[in-house]
Amino acid sequence: MFGLESVFSKIPKRNQSILGLIKSFLNLEKYCTMTEALIKPKSRKTYEKSKVVSLETYFRLEEQSLHKNEYHNGIIKPMAGALYSHTRLAQKIATLIDMFMEDKDYEFIVTNSDTKVRIENYDKVVYPDAVVVSEKPEFYKTRKDTIINPLLIVEVLSKSTADYDKGTKFEMYRSLPSFEEYVLVHQVQKQVTVYTKQADTSWVVRDYFDDESNAILHSLHQCPISLKRLYKGIEM
Repeated sequence: MFGLESVFSKIPKRNQSILGLIKSFLNLEKYCTMTEALIKPKSRKTYEKSKVVSLETYFRLEEQSLHKNEYHNGIIKPMAGALYSHTRLAQKIATLIDMFMEDKDYEFIVTNSDTKVRIENYDKVVYPDAVVVSEKPEFYKTRKDTIINPLLIVEVLSKSTADYDKGTKFEMYRSLPSFEEYVLVHQVQKQVTVYTKQADTSWVVRDYFDDESNAILHSLHQCPISLKRLYKGIEM
């Protein structure tokens, strides 16, 4: 195969102006290719998640972040985006609890997944799907977005996080003195699991399955959560 220079040498002199244009184009294309390689950003490996940062740094970065991130013992971990059904179930159960509190005029505060919970014993900051606080929230130090006294916590189970939510995360939540009830809402079937703390600090687990069931939240004056209302409009 002939090289380009060999090909160019065979072009008649009367066409040298065209030849010049061809060479200029080839040089420009080569330059652009090299420039693209130089400025092309490297693939983002781990959002620097292997870098250990202080809790104060995490809070500062989180205030500027467009997406939610949790803090796990010095490591910042981005949260995966939730499915539509996950988001709707979290919103609906928070709404049902809040409506019951309003109707009964009980002094409880229901917040959504934008509320962070600080778990001091494990050096964590996490975003539950919903949180209920008795009477008044207690904030971590001077923060106004991170509480330390959840009474009840709701998590909507996902395939990737179900084992973690049922095991390790529940263990961490139990280290919070104010924590008395844990509600797990299933996505793949109509099921709500409620863990209720007893006077002797043991926990009783109750499962509720069908449309006729009401999941009873004992820490909230027996607040009933209708599974029929909760799962209405949710495709399983």
